[in-house]
Amino acid sequence: MERSIFYVTIRENYEESLKEFFPYLAPEYKNIARNFKKDKKYPVLSVESVTLVGENDTNVDSARFLVPTENGNFLWVLSEIFVFAGAE
Repeated sequence: MERSIFYVTIRENYEESLKEFFPYLAPEYKNIARNFKKDKKYPVLSVESVTLVGENDTNVDSARFLVPTENGNFLWVLSEIFVFAGAE
């Protein structure tokens, strides 16, 4: 199995994207996005599959990325707040 690091950046118009494309995400994710700078690439160190329970008890398959934050911590973050920014 080959492994490589890929990079992500925070979505442009993040709040608008959530309303339009990902309405099942809780409003708290707006606060999580503040841990990252716009236009900066972040390496994804690990990926895990998750199932979210949305409104009306509907299930949504998603993924979480393990990424370093600006304060030097690591955080598992839902993939929907990011866009692909390249690979090594």
